[in-house]
Order: sequence, then C-alpha cells, then structure tokens
Amino acid sequence: MSFTYYDPPEFEFDKAIDAQVDTNIDFNTEATLTIDKNVDVDVDVITNVEGNSAFLVADVEAIGKDTFVEVDASVLAVENQLSSVTISAVAIVN
Repeated sequence: MSFTYYDPPEFEFDKAIDAQVDTNIDFNTEATLTIDKNVDVDVDVITNVEGNSAFLVADVEAIGKDTFVEVDASVLAVENQLSSVTISAVAIVN
C-alpha cells in the first residue's frame, strides 16, 4: 500500500474560547452525620500482571468552515489471548 504525500500550504491559526456562565444557586440543607468506625486492616498486595493490554488516546479536530470530524473505535479483549484497540479518525476542512 502506498500513500501520496501532500504538503499543505502553511497557515496560521488562533483559537480563543470565551465562555461566560451566569447562575444563581440557592442551596439550603441541614445534615447530621454520626460516624462510629473501628478499622483494623492488614493489607498485603501482591501484583502479578499477566496477559495482554492495549491502550489508545486520540484527539481529532477539524477547524474552519465546512468541517467534518468522525471517529470510529473498536475494542476487543479475550482473556489470556488478545487485547486490541482499533481506531479510524477523519478530520476534514472545506
């Protein structure tokens, strides 16, 4: 499989997010809490990690007029056999 490389023209991009929240919350409550605890804990942690793991972090963003973003992901795990994460991400502008 071969891919054609496209060198896009340079452009400058600024992103400013201005959010204003105006809220009026009136919260009145009375709470009575009585705690009686007796804790006697003996913790012995033995970690023996076996098997497979797969991790994925993705961020897809399209900026500008006539934009489209789509992310499709699938995760499959079969105990002691397979861990797989597959993602398809598309970001299109104009």
